[in-house]
Amino acid sequence: MRDFVAKTAIGGSEPKRDVVGTLTFQEREDVALASVSARLGQEETVKAKLQTVCGIPAPEAGRWEKGESSSLHWLGPDQYLCEEAFAGPLELARRMEAELAGMASVTDQSDAFTRIDMTGQGATGLLQRLTVLDVEQMQAGAFNRTAIHHVGCLLRCNEAGTDFSVYAPRSYAISVHHMLIEVAKAL
Repeated sequence: MRDFVAKTAIGGSEPKRDVVGTLTFQEREDVALASVSARLGQEETVKAKLQTVCGIPAPEAGRWEKGESSSLHWLGPDQYLCEEAFAGPLELARRMEAELAGMASVTDQSDAFTRIDMTGQGATGLLQRLTVLDVEQMQAGAFNRTAIHHVGCLLRCNEAGTDFSVYAPRSYAISVHHMLIEVAKAL
């Protein structure tokens, strides 16, 4: 039998943490993600149910909402990304699927995306070099799709100018992380 070794998306045995100048990058392996897509005719019912299940309203376009233990991100019309602390494989997706049975399609995204938190002065300048978004105008609560180093990513603004989270596809996490660090070194 082979001896398999679990690694994070960026390739370490522990989540990677880098400090470059005033910026800190932290890989997050402790979050669970599930996408929720309302079925035709169930859009308003799903919004109401998400409010009950997550304790926060479904976000408007380009926004995310943070609750006590969950956060909801707008992915597209009547599509949301739910995030919670990781409690076990498929735990979040199965719970959401049970709560939204017949109303929405739920897909586990925990291993599909890797979250990289980026904090510190200079975050805006770094992202201006890597995305087409007007990150200088992004306020806390903004959430958008964008490309970083030719890779489709999700970008969340936690605090204007200094605190962002990048959701990169897991298979491109090393590439996105590498580009974030290289651009940070060049600031």
